[in-house]
Amino acid sequence: MELLETQELFERIRSMINSSSQTLILLTDKISDFIAEDLLRKAGSGVDVTLITGDLNWARWLENKATGYMKDEEEKISQEIRALSERIELYGRIPWITLTVIGAIWIILLIRGVKGAEILLAILIGLAALFGITFFSLRKRSSCTQEITVKFENKQRIADEYKGVRESLSKHLHIDEIEFEVSFTVIVSDNEAVITSTPLSTGKEKGYHVVTDISRDDAMKIVDHIQSKRASKQP
Repeated sequence: MELLETQELFERIRSMINSSSQTLILLTDKISDFIAEDLLRKAGSGVDVTLITGDLNWARWLENKATGYMKDEEEKISQEIRALSERIELYGRIPWITLTVIGAIWIILLIRGVKGAEILLAILIGLAALFGITFFSLRKRSSCTQEITVKFENKQRIADEYKGVRESLSKHLHIDEIEFEVSFTVIVSDNEAVITSTPLSTGKEKGYHVVTDISRDDAMKIVDHIQSKRASKQP
């Protein structure tokens, strides 16, 4: 049995999580964000992770991550691609809008009786403006098209890269929600197991906590008992 400060306790718990290579079981009432992220990372790497908790917010966050890992990043890229496509469409319209405006100006000048050198100058200025704006539009469209190509490649790379992670999370991350409070934490990392007097909701509060090494068999008896209570309470 040991008496550890809060920071020391969390360092030990996280060390057990990070060192697990096959099986990781965590029974606790509450968890913190960094513990949730540690569990997600281990399950994504292929470790069989089971979380039994009454912390419904983080339990459901983990469940959602198992099916939608990095989907938000893919959606962000998709939105950027759509925005670039809209810009390409806009830049494609600009020369036609410019031509319409310049043509209208020419017609007005002719109606007002402008002739000779003045109308010729107006035509040359209009053509130069139309050429410049068309050139600008083509460059912008080309730049946006190149950006879209890069973003499509990034999106595909992310999809390919994280497909295996999602499959691993779906296979290896198991969440059991309990509807009653537990006033202790049990963690099983491969063949190592401990029980402590505190939930894992924060590592910043100052305090002291009892931590006891127990056998894996004894830890599994506690876990199985809590899971059986959970099952008996389900309708």
